[in-house]
This record gives sequence, C-alpha cells and structure tokens, in this order.
Amino acid sequence: MVPDLQRIVLNLKEFFVTLALAMKDPTTLKSEHDTSLLYATAALFEKLSPYLEFNIVPAQTRFDLFKNGTSYCYFVRNGWFSIHHSADPVLLGTLQLPGIIGIGGAIPESAGLYIESKVESEVAMTTVPEMHALINELDLWEMLSKHIFRMTGSIFTKGVLLTGNSSYEIIRFHLIELMNEPEEIRNITVAVTYVQQKTRLSRSTIMKMLAQLKQGGYVTLENGILKKVHKLPLKY
Repeated sequence: MVPDLQRIVLNLKEFFVTLALAMKDPTTLKSEHDTSLLYATAALFEKLSPYLEFNIVPAQTRFDLFKNGTSYCYFVRNGWFSIHHSADPVLLGTLQLPGIIGIGGAIPESAGLYIESKVESEVAMTTVPEMHALINELDLWEMLSKHIFRMTGSIFTKGVLLTGNSSYEIIRFHLIELMNEPEEIRNITVAVTYVQQKTRLSRSTIMKMLAQLKQGGYVTLENGILKKVHKLPLKY
C-alpha cells in the first residue's frame, strides 16, 4: 500500500474508534483518540501560522465562510468565536483554541455559515485555494485530514445528542461543553442562555432542569454562572 494511503487509512480507523466511543456515551469527556486529533489541529495551526497575518478584531465582528463566490478559512489564536447559520438563530458551536474553520473547503455557499467574535479576538483570514496550495507545498495533507476527521466527529456527536434524546441528555451534553470552555469565557456566560442558544429547548425547561441539578448537588451555579460540574448521571 502507498505510504500516504496507509496513513489516511490509519487516521480513518482512529476516527471510527472515536465515533464508536461517542455512540456509547456522546457526553463523555475527551478520550485518547480525541486528544490525538486535537493535537493534530494544534500542530497544523502551528505549521501554518508563520504564513498568516493575524489581526485584532473587536467583539461582534462577523466573518462569512463563503462570500462573493469565494470560500474563506479562518485561524483564531486568541479570543472566542461562535459559529452560526444565517437562516437559523441556533448557535452551532464555538471554536476551541487554537481554532481553524473552513479549511476543508467543503462548505457550500447555501450553508450560510459565519463566525462571530464574542470578545476581542485575534484572527487570520485567507482563501481556501490559497491555503490548499500552501498545504500542498508544505506537505501537510495528513495533518489536514486529522483536523477534518476531528471536526466530522464533533458534528456527528452533536447530531446524535440533538436527535431523539431527552431534554436532560441534551442539557447534560451542553453543560459539559460549557465547562470545557476557557474559564474567562465561562465566567461571563449565563448557563441557561448558553444552552438555550445551542438548542431548541424552552428557557423554562432549561431553568427547571438546572435548578434540579443544583439542588441535587450535581452542578455548582453562582448567579447563573456554571462554576463546577460534578458527576452527572447519564439519566435523570
């Protein structure tokens, strides 16, 4: 087998192991496989950063992934960006640091995806064709494939959680996601608002569930801010 093809096959095997773990319990914290894929994203970011121009942007700055017939990708070094769909008010997710989005070039214009800075942030922007040419020049296709596998796994996991699961399971998943956000971001984010923006659950349902979890000692909330998640039951 060709060496490059062997590496891709191994990456696929790792990816499907990650998906299998997610299907057993999509709300578990990162496994060794997840950590490996996350490292690949960080390594890709490090390799490409010297060729990028980073700029500081204020909060509420919007960047489209497809605009005027051109696909764009973004690299976030500091700050906090949320991911949105222009035709839907639901918050799709947030970018972990270091953050890369759009680099695969597979997002169609009809998707209407964009990112928005929630705080002052540091970001670099380039077109997808330019970035693919650079990746080819630096022979970084394996790193790119791992990054794409990680993003695909994340989308799959969220899809599992948001389809056919109870309100509690959805809330549980997003509480763990919020707990994994950087502390400086978590400390300015009201838990009920975070969950509501990322789901179609009513505010009253979320507030009732959070109150029950707090009373049961499963979470620590101070003025609506999530301070700590204790061992959350799979069912409630």
